[in-house]
Amino acid sequence: MGELSNNLLKISELTACRCVPGVVAEALELLMRGGAAQAEFAACVRCDPVLALRLRLLPVDFGAQPGLLRALLLTAPVATGAAQAGHSSRWRQSIGVAHLAQALSARSGTVDADAAWVAGLAHNLADYSDTDRVSAAQVADWLGTLDSDGWVGDAVRYHAEPLARGRAAHPLVRIVQLAYQLVSRADAVDSVDVRAALAVLQMGAGEAAQLLSESQVQARQLAQRFGLTDAAAQTDGTGLDRLTRLYAAQAAQSALHEYFRQSDGSSSHTFGLLQGSLRALFGVEHACLFAPAADGTLRLTALIRADAGLRALAIPPDDGHSALPRALARNAPQPFERGALDAALVDEQIARLLGATRLICQPLALRDGQMGVLVLGDAPPDLGMSPLWRSVLTQCHEALRPPAAPAATLPAAEAPVVPAVSAGPGDDIPRERVRRAIHEVANPLTIMRNYVNLLSDKLGADSAVQRDLGIIGDEIERVARIVRGITLTEDIAMPAASLELVSVNSVVSELVRMALGTLFTPNKVNVQIDLNPDVPPIPLQKDLLKQVLFNLAKNAVEAMQAGGHLKFITRLVTIDGRRQIEIEVADTGPGLPAEAAAHLFEPVVSAKGGDHAGLGLVISRSLVERLNGHLSCTSTPQGTRFLIRLPTLQNGQAPLTTTRYGSM
Repeated sequence: MGELSNNLLKISELTACRCVPGVVAEALELLMRGGAAQAEFAACVRCDPVLALRLRLLPVDFGAQPGLLRALLLTAPVATGAAQAGHSSRWRQSIGVAHLAQALSARSGTVDADAAWVAGLAHNLADYSDTDRVSAAQVADWLGTLDSDGWVGDAVRYHAEPLARGRAAHPLVRIVQLAYQLVSRADAVDSVDVRAALAVLQMGAGEAAQLLSESQVQARQLAQRFGLTDAAAQTDGTGLDRLTRLYAAQAAQSALHEYFRQSDGSSSHTFGLLQGSLRALFGVEHACLFAPAADGTLRLTALIRADAGLRALAIPPDDGHSALPRALARNAPQPFERGALDAALVDEQIARLLGATRLICQPLALRDGQMGVLVLGDAPPDLGMSPLWRSVLTQCHEALRPPAAPAATLPAAEAPVVPAVSAGPGDDIPRERVRRAIHEVANPLTIMRNYVNLLSDKLGADSAVQRDLGIIGDEIERVARIVRGITLTEDIAMPAASLELVSVNSVVSELVRMALGTLFTPNKVNVQIDLNPDVPPIPLQKDLLKQVLFNLAKNAVEAMQAGGHLKFITRLVTIDGRRQIEIEVADTGPGLPAEAAAHLFEPVVSAKGGDHAGLGLVISRSLVERLNGHLSCTSTPQGTRFLIRLPTLQNGQAPLTTTRYGSM
């Protein structure tokens, strides 16, 4: 097997090298800001040796493929726990040599500053791998492909050689050698060999010392910026690592969904996207696709561009020696390595034409309903077990799936009545558009929920912070339930809602606490709550009441543009001999215009402009009625007061029944 290996580092092995967590985090933030942050993004990722080189080799445009880049960043291995100390030391050396090599190149004017940075940054790239599969010689050979003459690879290969040996070498080699000696040796400036090398560049020891000092300052500033420390982490990060991986997998799945949504539905376009994900996420540069032909044999398809010689191959479906038919027969990925004694010769030929030493043959559903075999060259050996790989296959399959046929029209007597969703007079939003929007909302909600869990684990047991995170998590789940409810309303009759025994006072308190720092205080609104302790718990849907109260509070804040006073009051009242709970929401705004007050609970185009749909109070009244209650309003120039009246548990005529009881 050894004689079949070459010295070129596979990109798939580079994907296993660890990155700086702080660089990955900042790069993600910049990526979220879009094309306006392209220059900042490039400047950020060039501070990480692994990321800089991975992205340098990808045919991915920043503005055109943000989803794929986001998936790459979210799944990049990072240094955690006790490994951080060694990683930090290696990174500081990488940055120090890169900075100094760039400064020396600018001072001498003999080589390109970018080439000097790359060579300096990558001089110790082999040290970033946790395995022994990556050697310094492999890194040098691989980097030699970055420029036409291979000087970058030479600079990395010979960076630690004695300076005297490089006296007549290419200037880039001499500059990286010199930068490495200055960074790694404490007394380098005063040594004879360094001074001789400086003289060749027409530089003195004092100037070199100044450049070295500036390089060290910049390295320290970058280390602080990206949260790198010299000390090893003292805490066990196993739980955090698990949550981080969970969050990354969910977010990467969302990013891949966004990436594959670019497909125009054709097989050729979809497989082009698949190739991009193979290269970016798994370092797979060479792949091909075989599918059953008319004669039943497996033959190369044109969906993935590959060596023309592969077209001459025809593999019988019953060839038990070949990994391709085995993959179809077992419906599972099958590995192959060149040189295996019992392997089919056709697999050897496929590997040779792909320029690979190992293959993974992955069964894949095609658009026409047939099963093909995706052949991946030099993929990571454990690719088949990767959740990220399963997500790629799922998204590819979804992109290849033909559009669903329109649902059969129900007879008039059976068709459910679905109210039109109006965006304005005479402008109905198509149901399919609403469904797509609902589907897309689920992805960011999942990401937010997992991120809240991640923050919760990071922050520990701080009760105040954990309480706030709990509120955020509850609100995310409430939004998810609202979205799911819309879907149910459109597709089938909604099931009877489960009720729980809820304290109205607790709902009001929770709402005020949640909105204090995000709605009330920023808008200079003082809040007062006056809660009657005798108000009993009642069976209702908590989410509906919370939504109504938030709508009313938001309307009140918007009415008091210069600030004001908002009051929440709960009380027990008797109306027509029936006990009810009354919730009052009162503001000190200018009151409602007479025309608005006359149509307060009717759907109209909002006069607020912006993203206001004029439906808030209509929805609020509908929700209160679902709670078997009543919503009313009185308004004067001194303010507006909304009253919510809900039947109590003791009211025998209230049609409320409970299926579940909980405590608040």
